[in-house]
Amino acid sequence: MRSIIKWRWVIMSIWLVATVLLTAFQPDVNAILHERGQDPLTEDSPSKVAGKLLAKMNEAQGLSDILIFYNENKLTDDDMKQIESGIGNLRMKQEELGLRQLIDPIAVPEAKSSLISPDGTTLMASFILEKDGRSVDTIQEEIEAALKDVKVEHYLSGEDFIQNDYIKATTDGVEKSAALTVIFILVVLIAMFRSIVIPFVSLAAVGVSYLCSMGIAAQIIDKLNFPITSVTQMLLVLILFGIGTDYNILLFNRFKEELARGSSVDDAIVTSYKTAGKTIVYSILTVFIAFAGLTLSDFGIYKSGNVVAIGAAVLVLEILTLTPFLMKTLGTKLFWPSKKVSSHKESRFWAKLTQVSVKRPVLTTVVIIILLIPALLTSGQKLSFDQLEEMGYDHPSTKGFSLVGDHFSRGQALPTTVVIEADQPMDHNDALSAVEKLTSNLKKVDGVAAVSSVTQPQGTPIEFFYASGQTEADGTPKFFVPDQLLASPDFGKSMAGFMSKDRKITKLIVILKDDPYSPAALDTIERINKQLSLSLQGTTLANATVGAAGPSSMTYDMNKAQIKSFNGTAVIVIVSVFIVLMFVIRAFWPAVSIVLALLASYYVAMSASKLVTEYVIGADGVSSFVPFFSFIVIVAVGVDYSIFLMMRYKEYGKIDPKEAIVKSAKSVGGVIISAMIILGGTFATLIPSGLVLLIELAAAVIVGLVVLCYILLPMLVPALIVLPRAFKKERNMEPEAVKNRGSYDPYGG
Repeated sequence: MRSIIKWRWVIMSIWLVATVLLTAFQPDVNAILHERGQDPLTEDSPSKVAGKLLAKMNEAQGLSDILIFYNENKLTDDDMKQIESGIGNLRMKQEELGLRQLIDPIAVPEAKSSLISPDGTTLMASFILEKDGRSVDTIQEEIEAALKDVKVEHYLSGEDFIQNDYIKATTDGVEKSAALTVIFILVVLIAMFRSIVIPFVSLAAVGVSYLCSMGIAAQIIDKLNFPITSVTQMLLVLILFGIGTDYNILLFNRFKEELARGSSVDDAIVTSYKTAGKTIVYSILTVFIAFAGLTLSDFGIYKSGNVVAIGAAVLVLEILTLTPFLMKTLGTKLFWPSKKVSSHKESRFWAKLTQVSVKRPVLTTVVIIILLIPALLTSGQKLSFDQLEEMGYDHPSTKGFSLVGDHFSRGQALPTTVVIEADQPMDHNDALSAVEKLTSNLKKVDGVAAVSSVTQPQGTPIEFFYASGQTEADGTPKFFVPDQLLASPDFGKSMAGFMSKDRKITKLIVILKDDPYSPAALDTIERINKQLSLSLQGTTLANATVGAAGPSSMTYDMNKAQIKSFNGTAVIVIVSVFIVLMFVIRAFWPAVSIVLALLASYYVAMSASKLVTEYVIGADGVSSFVPFFSFIVIVAVGVDYSIFLMMRYKEYGKIDPKEAIVKSAKSVGGVIISAMIILGGTFATLIPSGLVLLIELAAAVIVGLVVLCYILLPMLVPALIVLPRAFKKERNMEPEAVKNRGSYDPYGG
């Protein structure tokens, strides 16, 4: 450390250059996110495989979108003329705009029944959007330019536009949160240290860490195609500013203690880093390992949280090299305008809680477990993947989608498409009969409103195909298309609309009864998937590749992948944290006690988020990303606070363990509570965003941290640590407490 102090100006110059270069040449991650979207699924996911088949059939790479025109009093003749003119402009610029398979009720009259609402207020035009590297915002501007003369109220909606509005809403929420975080930290630090220097110094130091880590992460995201989501930058901002400020509090408090004892600035820095600095390094190690473990996840959204590991690595370098420069340069002025440099106040509150728990460890443990039971029983989550509910209906895409839901059906706006690929062309009766069987069976699936296919292009059976007089084994009429009809122009239109040019791929359009993102729709997709394999068994298409594409199918696959990845990744994180704890505190039972406390705080957090979702927000289920990111934050950061406590406990290695844990709680309790307030406050800044996802995440993390810092850490962990000794004493296996110990007790004593 003295060498770092000696070379502090050189080190500061290196940090300055690195920060400027990484910031100046940082790729725009928001632009990358808008261009890529957030697709967390692997290429072999069923919905993605089906999507590729659909793209191959359509000869277009893109998602399904819709253009909605609306007049609450019914579309007039003048409205229809404007719409016809506007859509005509789109058709003239179809190639330039990337609109493929544009279908509207004016150019395709037979589609009127499905594209004009029964009440005549709403008209839809559907298309596949090929972005060709363009952002959705750019495409939207180009489409609006082509519709500039259309005065009828209109909206662009569908997969691309809903996803784009969701990303923009989340990004705006994160930016608002970042600004509030800075203000909050300034206020808290000023109140805590009675200084106007420390808050700005702390924020500047953490800010340098953030800029450098974001610069590195952006390069990896851009050059190595690393996953990015709407929560990536949010996690880095909240975690880095939260724990970075926490560590500064711990370090500056120790620095203040040493100065108050009369140490020189250099000696105070060296001692601070030998004690608090060591704790900080161990704490950052747990955060790094927890988030680095996300690399092993095969779910893109979880893996994107790996940027926090980058941030943790940069943060520890900053704390070990740049912060000493600030401490040496400012010295006692760091605490200005306070004239007296005194040590921080001890926490009598924490000491009292810990004293009670170690005095009656069995009773304390039993009472806390009883209190935790209701939370554990109510922590089960009903997950929601509904981006529309999370965003609300004041965005253009969601407002348009809501109109379709009100005047058509939500399932009709974003249908599910079943795709079948065979080795041979399917323009013969055996294959068409199998498609007809599947079409009929899918209509019987609970949750399905309508199905159209090459054999039922209008969604209803064609009686002529059952009029041949032939019957099946069970006596029912046999489906049969006469050869002359197979070659007719009319049936040719149906095949052109529902089959690829080589007739090896066909699609079935399935309209669901429920909102395509709702839990009910996901249940319907599961039933559809089961029906696909059952219906094709024993037919000429038994060995065909089959799958379902569309937002409902993709959401269903995301749900399965997320649950699978959560379970595996959570185990990796817990095991990693436990190993780090064993390395740091070198005691098995205390490490187990801390892990149990962290898990308990997580389940309490989940119970709280469930209550907030149901009774405050009124949403139908907790946002799907909340459980995992709540878990990773509470575990990764909560273990930090545990290390703060246990490292101070190890410093009292020669006194009675009960007294040692009480003195440790008294010494670092205030620091831990301050750290919890800082991190909890940074997450609280998510609430004004108005997004359900961010509000639920904030509620879960705040409750988890409060329970951890006011109950589990000062009471349950100390009680569990001394519990083995208490049992030994009761059994007379240990006649008297060991008053002097030369080494750290493996049971925490």
